[in-house]
Amino acid sequence: MWFDLLVKLQGIILLAQASIQKDFLSRYQDRQRELQTEGCEQATRTNTSGGWHPPPVDHKYLDSDFCNIPKIAFQEWHDDYKGSPVILTGMPASLTFKDICSKRTLIERYGTTEIVLSSANSHSYDKRRKTLSHYIESLEEPVTLANIAGSTWYHFGDNLYDEWTNFTEHYIRPPYIYEREPFFSFGIGASGSGVPFHTHGAVFSEVVYGRKRWWLSKPSMEPQFDPEETSLVWLHKTYPQYKNGSITDNLLECTVGPGEVLFIDHQWWHSTLNIGQTVFISTFL
Repeated sequence: MWFDLLVKLQGIILLAQASIQKDFLSRYQDRQRELQTEGCEQATRTNTSGGWHPPPVDHKYLDSDFCNIPKIAFQEWHDDYKGSPVILTGMPASLTFKDICSKRTLIERYGTTEIVLSSANSHSYDKRRKTLSHYIESLEEPVTLANIAGSTWYHFGDNLYDEWTNFTEHYIRPPYIYEREPFFSFGIGASGSGVPFHTHGAVFSEVVYGRKRWWLSKPSMEPQFDPEETSLVWLHKTYPQYKNGSITDNLLECTVGPGEVLFIDHQWWHSTLNIGQTVFISTFL
């Protein structure tokens, strides 16, 4: 008798979960259509690059077509994919948000506001303030092998949203049943910039403009890296040892562009490298 009751209860729970997910997807699609309609006129003003520069000729090699992270259509996302990285494809464009993130619009609206820059090493403890306009001007100089992570400044993680009124309200967040309001982290990086391997809580990461290359390792498998070396130096110095088998640990890697969202679960090691001037937003769960 208890077994029959348990089976029935399990069936009720599964039906309830399916109903919640279906309702969430329906509301998500309604909001998507609403924002897309609202943003159509604005989006026509924004070209595909948003005014952000592609990688210089000597950075073309940073890109890679190799990808060993599973990709699924965003509509197929469900909780079973938690635990391992996965890339959601075919994400609907947040047209209004994409327009706001164009170089011209960001400078017009927020150019005089101060932003917080972090040192581009694994710990990112050091901080520096600069106006957004001055920071964007500095992006004209791509990161090179001569740069040291601790003295390379990068806009990610720290956002003064009180000064950037309603900045993220037009962003279409990834399809997920959020137990609480997520934290959004907006960033802009020069070509060749990025963050060495580090960990944090679960997150969805989306590229708005540009391309971002990722390397990931399981929480229990700390990769070989120097926290004071830039991702670009690591690519030249240590990554070849993974490729030739000198380091036998398995790495996951992929280059993500607009329309794709990478999900990284809690405490996975990951490192990033921006290819061209890159604008991105992360949704921390």
